[in-house]
Amino acid sequence: MDFTKIMDDLEDASLFDLYRLGVVIGKETEDPARIQQVKVRLHIGQQITWFDTVTNRLEHAVVRKLLSTRCEVLNASDGKVWRIFYASINLDDVDTTIHSSQKRGIKKSALGIGDRVAFVDKSGQWYYATVTKLNPKTAGLVTTDGQQWRVSYGALYRDMEVEGRVTRDDPALTPGDSGQGLLFFDEA
Repeated sequence: MDFTKIMDDLEDASLFDLYRLGVVIGKETEDPARIQQVKVRLHIGQQITWFDTVTNRLEHAVVRKLLSTRCEVLNASDGKVWRIFYASINLDDVDTTIHSSQKRGIKKSALGIGDRVAFVDKSGQWYYATVTKLNPKTAGLVTTDGQQWRVSYGALYRDMEVEGRVTRDDPALTPGDSGQGLLFFDEA
């Protein structure tokens, strides 16, 4: 399934359309027959990946117990035991990345904790940072020099140095002649 295409298709959906779709999907993820289809493919000690809604990314874990509606796993990133929904387990190694076709502005759904991004402050200074928190309107960031920022999703760029697309001197990515008014950001 192409999650980027689905997100693009949902751009024009109304809030009610999204709600209704969420209800249908919720019922399907709780369907005992679908849960059983996942459970038969799992065994104790199996290494899996699962999608964590807090970090908005795949996590690695080892199966500990198969319960009726959840799977108990030992999570690799924090060493804690989690009880996760069977629906969150990525048995088929599905690519969960949501790509943005825009150079500037990243949707919250396309970011995960730990992703690298870039942004420009009011004076035109570039900052490269790692996402530490996904707030409703802003991303919590820590820059390469240790500063903490909250930056609106619309003012973020993918870290171009990592992706190799452009450099910080690319004129297409400057915030305009005055450098004023295009970006919303806050030092945390």
